[in-house]
Amino acid sequence: MTSTPTVTIWSDIHCPWATTVVHRLRQARDGGHPGVILDPRPWPLELVNNEGTPRHIVVHETAVLADHEPTIFGAYTDPSWPSTFLPAFELVAAARRVHGARGAENVDYALRLAFFRDSVDVSILGGLTRALELARQYGELDAGEVLCVWREEPVRADVLSDYETSKTLPIQGSPQLFFPDGFTAHNPGLTDHEWIRGIPRIHTDDPRTLEKLLAEHLH
Repeated sequence: MTSTPTVTIWSDIHCPWATTVVHRLRQARDGGHPGVILDPRPWPLELVNNEGTPRHIVVHETAVLADHEPTIFGAYTDPSWPSTFLPAFELVAAARRVHGARGAENVDYALRLAFFRDSVDVSILGGLTRALELARQYGELDAGEVLCVWREEPVRADVLSDYETSKTLPIQGSPQLFFPDGFTAHNPGLTDHEWIRGIPRIHTDDPRTLEKLLAEHLH
């Protein structure tokens, strides 16, 4: 029996670079490789750096990346800014327990859109519920069961276990992609950038990079 080809994505949910790559990877997968699973794995920057990412950094990055992918970003207008993103990672883990990797993929993507596009605080129950409603657009989802698992099962342990595994991998930053043939890439298509006077400047951007990587590394 042939296993389902899987691209594993280690990243932070509130990383706009990762959100751009996830969005483009989904488009590339849906356009030519519909059987591929994009498996999200937690790499919480608040654990990596022992502190939360400052809001102004996320805001500056989001504003720059919105010029490249305008449909997935907007100004964050909710006065409630998440102090932690671990509840969001736990919701992805709960979706994995209920629906497997495909469910985790769709909930991960919905959380990113809820936060970056719709200004939803995904650290609180109301925000997580809104993200689950959004996730129903992308595949079969029992939102009630996912939320029940999030409340009652040790999904925090799932997140922390994955994070411990990440320490054994060659992760350069968020996002880091691992393809079935062993190839790995950090932030593909957007690596040519630098920070100048507190603002990221993207020198070159190739939106088709993910299509090329799928074509080259799935077989």
